[in-house]
Parts: sequence; structure tokens; C-alpha cells
Amino acid sequence: MIKFFRNLRRQLIRENKFTRYLIYAVGEIILVVIGILIALQINDWNDRRKILNEENATIASLQLEFEKNLTDLKYNMDGLELFIQSGRQLLQHTGPNYSNGTLKNVDSLISMTSRMVVWDPSLYTLTSIKNSGKLSSLSNEDLKVKLIEWESFYSNLLDWGDFYVERGHRYFDYLESNSINRNLSSGERFNLEPSRFEGSNEDLMRLKSFESILTNRVVHHGFMLGFYKEAEVLLNEIIKECETYE
Repeated sequence: MIKFFRNLRRQLIRENKFTRYLIYAVGEIILVVIGILIALQINDWNDRRKILNEENATIASLQLEFEKNLTDLKYNMDGLELFIQSGRQLLQHTGPNYSNGTLKNVDSLISMTSRMVVWDPSLYTLTSIKNSGKLSSLSNEDLKVKLIEWESFYSNLLDWGDFYVERGHRYFDYLESNSINRNLSSGERFNLEPSRFEGSNEDLMRLKSFESILTNRVVHHGFMLGFYKEAEVLLNEIIKECETYE
């Protein structure tokens, strides 16, 4: 094709057909420009396609991470609900007139209230997106907003989590000082024999101080469960936005 145009151009010059040669030259330039534009367009399309593929891969990883976080969160929420139920069951019987034997499994119920659930979600993919500067370039504006909202929410969750853990340690310290701690662990995997000291943890049921600190414990578990329920909603929204990339 190039050889053909070159021969045509030489022929026009030899025949002294300057006007036709000029028209031909302009046409050849236009063809070259069109070719360059097409090449640039193809190159631009390839670049955009590459960026889109990379974004889809990133979002797929993000979706997997948040789905795993959601699964872990639900497991922890189940634990919190169990701890709250145990505390409420104890509080239904606390008081100065509690009679030993009224409530079965007091040791195991108190042991259950002493447990803590601290959800530790994976942030690897989201952190990588932020550090690479890809967060601002995401094509899904709704997802971008949800991820920013998640960061703010998670920061507040961490603050509450610190308070929850600190109050949990206070509860542990109280039980260590006032309960027969060995009996709280006797039925667990350590397989400790019951304490040989007199008394039982049912004595706690008649203490005002135990009722007060247990009430706080149930309330703190409840607040934590409330935060986790909010997290569940936000995680589901983010996962839904990720699915729009498929």
C-alpha cells in the first residue's frame, strides 16, 4: 500500500500535475493523521481496559476480605448474645434473699459473663487501596463513600473497644477478688477440680456490689453488640457495592 502511494506521488510529479499532487499530499497527510488518531484511540482503550481489569481485581479482593470479616463478625455477635443472656439470667436472681440452689449452673453462667469478644477484622486490602492512592480513583462513587464511612465508623469502634476491654478487666479483677475463681474454670478444658475452700460463687448472688458490676457488664456487652450490628449493616452495603463490578 505504501509503495502504491509512493509510485502515484512520483507519477504526478513527473506529469507536472501540481494541483492534483497537492490534493493527494493533503489527503495522504489526513490519512496519516487518521491512522495516528486510531492508534492513539486503541492505545487509550487498552490502557483504560487494563486499569478497569486492575480495579475489578482489587474490588474482588476487597469483597472477599469484607465477606470474611462479616462471617467473623456474625460469630462474635452470637458470642455476645450468649454472654448477655447469661448475665440477664443471673440478674433475675440476684438479691439479699437469694437461696443457694435456686439457680442451676451459677459457676458456668458467671464464667460466661467474664468472657470478652473483640472483633479484629482484616484491613489488608483496604489499606493497600489507600496507600496506593486507588481509593480516590474508584469508578463507583457509592462504594468510595461507603469505604470512607467505614473508616470513620471503625475508628469509633476501636475507641469503644478499648473502653470495653478496660471495663472487662475491672470485672475480671472483681471476680478474682470476690469469687472462688477456681470453680469458674473447673468445668472447662483445663479440667480443674473444684475448690476445697468453703463457700460457693452463689454467695455473690447476695452481694449488691456483684449485682452492680454485673449490670455494667451486661450493658457493656449490649453496647458492643449494638456497634457490631451497625458494622454488619455497613459491611453488607459495601459487599453489595462490590458486587456491582461483576
